[in-house]
Amino acid sequence: MVGQSNSMMKMPLILAAAIIIIRIVLEQLGSPQTINPIFGVAWLYFLVPIYFALEIKKSGSDTPYKSLFATLGFFAIYTRLMVFVTYMLAWWLQWPAPRFSLDQGGVVGEGVSALQGLLIIPLRNAVIWIIFAVIIGMLIGWITMVIKSSRNKAGAYFPSHQYAVHCN
Repeated sequence: MVGQSNSMMKMPLILAAAIIIIRIVLEQLGSPQTINPIFGVAWLYFLVPIYFALEIKKSGSDTPYKSLFATLGFFAIYTRLMVFVTYMLAWWLQWPAPRFSLDQGGVVGEGVSALQGLLIIPLRNAVIWIIFAVIIGMLIGWITMVIKSSRNKAGAYFPSHQYAVHCN
């Protein structure tokens, strides 16, 4: 399971890193606030579980839901660690992007100590997002696996090649 999870996570994690970097660059260049949220790791928590579920189902895992839970958990932890670092940098460099402001749950604002800006607030945000990502990911992954299983069963009962119309 570990080897399979690692290979499965490689591309989504690279994509997450790219999204994080693109968003930081856009924010620092002053792009409109309507554009920046498009480049958010949170969107991956809705899309990546579908990919993981299909890959786990395809692998024929004996414990697909356990595999999905573990894979989603590690994916959420890894991505939130990447975001954790951005919040630490935001505090250190006092980035002006609204998502880093204290008013929006960030680390930049008056009276934010080093302990709060470098550890407490980023850790709080990471824990909340990891829990959210695993819960929503399990729900989406479960639905994907159920649909995939029902399609496989339907295909076993009604093979499409038996009912094909041959025109010569």
